[in-house]
Amino acid sequence: MKSKNAMSGSPNPESTRSCEITVRPALYREAGAINRLIRNSMKTYCSLSGVSEDHLDSLKESIGDIVESMKEGIVLVAVDSASKVVGTVRLFFLGPEHFPDATILKTDDRLRDRNILYIARFAVNQKERGRGIGSLLIEQAENIAQSENIPLIFLHTSLWNEAVSGFYQNRGYSIDSIDLTRGYPRALFFKMPFRETP
Repeated sequence: MKSKNAMSGSPNPESTRSCEITVRPALYREAGAINRLIRNSMKTYCSLSGVSEDHLDSLKESIGDIVESMKEGIVLVAVDSASKVVGTVRLFFLGPEHFPDATILKTDDRLRDRNILYIARFAVNQKERGRGIGSLLIEQAENIAQSENIPLIFLHTSLWNEAVSGFYQNRGYSIDSIDLTRGYPRALFFKMPFRETP
C-alpha cells in the first residue's frame, strides 16, 4: 500500500541531490532501465553471495511487474546528471502480519499494530559504486519512514554477502532473525530510525 503522504511534505523532500546524483520517485518510462539495473545487480549479488539465481524472485520479474510496484509502493531511483538511472530501491508499507517470525515484533508490544517500511530491490550500478548512491537511497527511505511516523524498517539480504550485510550494519541496521528456507542464510535486518512522535 502506498502512503498518501510518503512523497510530499516535510521533512521528506521529493528528491535528494548530492554529488550530481538525484534521488526521486521513478517514472513509468524508467521501468525498463530499472529492470536492467536490477537484473545486473542481482546477478552480481548471487555471484558474491554464493546464492543460486533460482532463489531470487527479482530475476524473474518483468517490466510490467515494476510498473505494478510503482502503483503499490514507492520506487525510488537515483539518476545522474544525464538522467541515467544508476540506483533504485522499492519501499512498501506492510503490516506486521507479513513478518510472523520477526523477533522484534514478538518482544516489543509498541510495534505489533504498526506499519513497517519494507525495503526491497535495492541496487546500484556496479560502475557507480563507491559514490554514495546507496547511502542516498537508504537515507531517502529513512526520511520517508520518519515523515510517515513509521518506527520500524525491515529488509532482507544474504549473510553470505559480507559487503552488503556490512553496508546495512554500518548504517545502524541489526539482524532480527535468519531464514534458511531458501537454501542460504537470509537475514531480516531492522532499524528503528527515529523516536516516535506521540
